[in-house]
Amino acid sequence: MMVARRFVFVLSLLLARQASAYLGSFEEVDGFLPGGSLPTRDVSSYNAGQYGTSNGGSGGSFQDITANTGLFYKNDLGRIDSGYGELVAQHGLAHTGESSLALRATIGFGDTDEDGANYLYSFDARDFDGMAPSLVTEGIVTIDYWMRSQTPFFSNARVTTTEFVNSAGDAVFAIGTRGQGLFTSQPFLEWYDGAGWHTTSIVANNADWDHVMLTFDLTNDLVSFSYYASLTATTHTVAAGALAGAAMDQLSGIRFTAQPNTEMNNYDDFNVVAPLVVPEPSSLLLALLSVMQLLIWRRRFK
Repeated sequence: MMVARRFVFVLSLLLARQASAYLGSFEEVDGFLPGGSLPTRDVSSYNAGQYGTSNGGSGGSFQDITANTGLFYKNDLGRIDSGYGELVAQHGLAHTGESSLALRATIGFGDTDEDGANYLYSFDARDFDGMAPSLVTEGIVTIDYWMRSQTPFFSNARVTTTEFVNSAGDAVFAIGTRGQGLFTSQPFLEWYDGAGWHTTSIVANNADWDHVMLTFDLTNDLVSFSYYASLTATTHTVAAGALAGAAMDQLSGIRFTAQPNTEMNNYDDFNVVAPLVVPEPSSLLLALLSVMQLLIWRRRFK
């Protein structure tokens, strides 16, 4: 009986899901430092997303870290200003809760060299409901989130991108915003797939939240994309089964970029749904046999 109980216990350990990070909603329970009305700390400079209790997290507390050693990696296209960052958890502006992720590349908010912003967030087990993203290599993964985008006046170029990348860091799909020009900071929506960039006539709302809904078919390297535009209260099916821009061996993270002098862009309420990965039968059987052999050996030894 004791051996059987130990067998069940070890089996549960083999199948357990370990949580360690969370993109989520950028609240304090998600592991993001709360700020005042103006954000005060760049996410690449502390353990952002790694110490909250949300989605199975084990708690913990805020800690300063060496820049780029956490879940957020800041490319050298920008710099971390002593007062303000370019990618921060902003308190006081959110789709739900009290905070959102704010991307800025203006002189007043960190981009003192006027060279833009480029950050990579690496998915971890908490984002995939306890599964290591590297194990999810087939099936359907859905990702949805809310965004509130602005572009500078007179801009008629692409100013921000949100890129979903594979294990090599290549973009399998991306969403962009392009300025309309003249006196407007409401951008056109763009998207990227295996055929390149596509500009739509959909206008993103700079005063309210739009909903991005994505489906990644990892098995067939296909992506579907729907977008709720709050300006017109319309859900658009933008792409259905578009060929990915690169092989989808897995989804490993999201790259956020902004051109110099880009106005504030906010993201909130990321949600990832991935297929449950069960260990391959032969590998699982081998592991269980090894465990049983160890337990029997220990019992005989005693």
